[in-house]
Amino acid sequence: MLVENLKIESPSFKKVLYADDIKDVKKVEFSRAKAIVVDYGQSDIKVLNSLLEIKNRYENSYFILITRDACYESTIENILINTIADHTIDCKNAVRKLCACLAHLAQEEQPVTIIKNARWHQLEKQQHLTRMETMLLPYIVSGKKNKEITRYVNVSGKTVSHHRRNIYRKFSVTNLTGLYKKFDQFL
Repeated sequence: MLVENLKIESPSFKKVLYADDIKDVKKVEFSRAKAIVVDYGQSDIKVLNSLLEIKNRYENSYFILITRDACYESTIENILINTIADHTIDCKNAVRKLCACLAHLAQEEQPVTIIKNARWHQLEKQQHLTRMETMLLPYIVSGKKNKEITRYVNVSGKTVSHHRRNIYRKFSVTNLTGLYKKFDQFL
């Protein structure tokens, strides 16, 4: 039903590909993709890490994540979802909103949507992260090492290390484990 509606409403979409696992999709398919729709209903940091890598590799693709409220309970997942997704849709309204989102995307009118849980909103307000720290934070919480991060963002390893230390200092932690614990504390 959804595919038929899309063909009528947005004839610019030539092909729709379904995959149960993101690893089953070939690189050539990602390079051609105008939009990547992910049904992210169960918490899985590994899937989010894979999606973050794909997003960095194929910057022109538009990521739409269909989520559940439970996905925003973890601050780490919240940060990764907001970094990956150009648009998020609650599963209850998924079909209706997905059709509208893809129709707007075909016309290049789609705004960016960001959702934050209360803990992340409070932490973000208290810490006053710089633009660079905000850009590096998703890579840090996804477990990437400084050298890996330099491959994704065009900055030196020393710069990444400096900003990582600043992030740890601002959150009053000494390592990534401390950062995870800080994000999962109740306010």
